[in-house]
Amino acid sequence: MKLLVSLLSSLLLSMSVNAADVGAPAPSFTVDAIKNVAAEKINLDEYKGKVVYVDFWASWCGPCKRSFPKLEELRAKYKDKGFEVIAINMDENVQDAKDFLEKFPVTFPIGSDPKGGIAEQYKIKGLPSAYIIDRQGAISHIVVGFDEKTEFETIESVTTKLLGIQ
Repeated sequence: MKLLVSLLSSLLLSMSVNAADVGAPAPSFTVDAIKNVAAEKINLDEYKGKVVYVDFWASWCGPCKRSFPKLEELRAKYKDKGFEVIAINMDENVQDAKDFLEKFPVTFPIGSDPKGGIAEQYKIKGLPSAYIIDRQGAISHIVVGFDEKTEFETIESVTTKLLGIQ
């Protein structure tokens, strides 16, 4: 019985460590790039040492249309201080994402996850969903949805704190 309890406890602990929760290590991923990167893939591990805003979005998502210009503004403001945005598109048809990006152009890296494997790792709860990852690779803040005023102020506040600017 003790062995069974010990095994179950170990299993539960290992599951919680892998969960995409605040304080947990951000699940690593490599995703096909569709825009704004020199390589064909975007690998989260290559951004270690930076504060990274990982944004899950889709072309049909209304709040995503409002968030992209604000994320572009935030990236421009803090990129030289060690901040990056990585947007992961969830559309099944990559062309839908490319059409969206024609209307809402940005300079940050864009990847495509049409099967939702990365979104599943992160356990997203809706679109947009975002994870602010600290320089050590841990999830510091989770954002579900996007409100131009309140949520954006929180995002910028968390970002500047992690960058050591406050």
